[in-house]
Amino acid sequence: MSVMYSDTDVYDVIAVLGKGTFGEVTKCWKRASGHFVAIKIIRNYTFRKGVIKCELKMLRMLGSVDSDKFHIVRFFESFNDDAKLCLVFELLEQSLYEYQKENNFLPLPIRHIRSITKQTLIALQKLKELSIVHTDIKPENIMLVKQAQNPFKVKVIDFGSACILSEIQQIKGPYIQSRFYRSPEILLGLPFSEKLDMWSLGCVMAELHLGWPIYPGTNEYDQIRYIVETQGLPSNHLLEVASKTHHFFKKARQPNSTYQWTLKTVDEYQAETMVQPLETRTKSMHSLDQLATMNGSKTMFPDKELKAEVFDQLIMVSLIKKILTYDAGQRVAANVALKHPFITMQKLKSKYKYTKYYEASSQGCKVGLQDGDQHPQELCNGDTRTNFFTQ
Repeated sequence: MSVMYSDTDVYDVIAVLGKGTFGEVTKCWKRASGHFVAIKIIRNYTFRKGVIKCELKMLRMLGSVDSDKFHIVRFFESFNDDAKLCLVFELLEQSLYEYQKENNFLPLPIRHIRSITKQTLIALQKLKELSIVHTDIKPENIMLVKQAQNPFKVKVIDFGSACILSEIQQIKGPYIQSRFYRSPEILLGLPFSEKLDMWSLGCVMAELHLGWPIYPGTNEYDQIRYIVETQGLPSNHLLEVASKTHHFFKKARQPNSTYQWTLKTVDEYQAETMVQPLETRTKSMHSLDQLATMNGSKTMFPDKELKAEVFDQLIMVSLIKKILTYDAGQRVAANVALKHPFITMQKLKSKYKYTKYYEASSQGCKVGLQDGDQHPQELCNGDTRTNFFTQ
């Protein structure tokens, strides 16, 4: 068992939790406080000095944030150990992806999707207040805290790709955001903002509901193709101003002698690029409305409760549609999404207050927010007071 020393503490390395291109994450015992922590060990960090400096800047900004209240991982300190940079965080349990994998990627009940979505929205709203854009929201970066004690209480992790909003347009290259969760503005080459994190969250919501990624493209053309086949073409205005439109779309002459953008066919794209498009979707969808008819009849409740669940599913889909909007300017913001009926449960309460489904949904929301909110009872039962949403 190895030992690492910071200026203020001693850490006993217990186990390696994961490895990546940057280095590894280890489980360590923090001697001063007598509890476990997670230490992200970045090797040869001098080659990524600018990126690491940016990550440390974000983490120090987040140091003054109530990590439990705003569902953001707690950062303790950083230190150098030989040629390695060590970042010390609270130890969390497992990611949503790991949880899904352990459960054979079964669809998650809607009440749990609501709890996870609400907590992530609270995190994104706080990041917006701090002018931080995460840029990599995905199931791997949303962690369960203590599933046994607080079911589906989550925190957002990994600020290695995060950036300050005022500096975001200086990002070099198009490859921010993991591909499955990459927003149209990044795919098409449009101006972007913190709204790109909202698109990623919408994809996560759909994935938790379906049990598989809604847009699992193996390249950017397939990513765009899946989105277009489900949501239709982006507006001509967006396609005209986007810098990468010509990679995926062509202008076709219409019967009235006008020209309109159309998606390049699979054969056309392959002929131009020598890249073979692939079909990796578990099931293709031709409308986001289809989410309302998928996985809605599997419930732990008796038949008389199904109407409440179906109603709740429809409201969830209405929020996903507001999030998965091509035009970032029209896409719902985190603070507005927090007031949506799916999150507040106002409509569910008004129609199905005395069902077991509503009771379980309300309780699930409170469990996710406890120890992280001063008013969990009110906020899970339709209270949309301005002071919470503008904090």
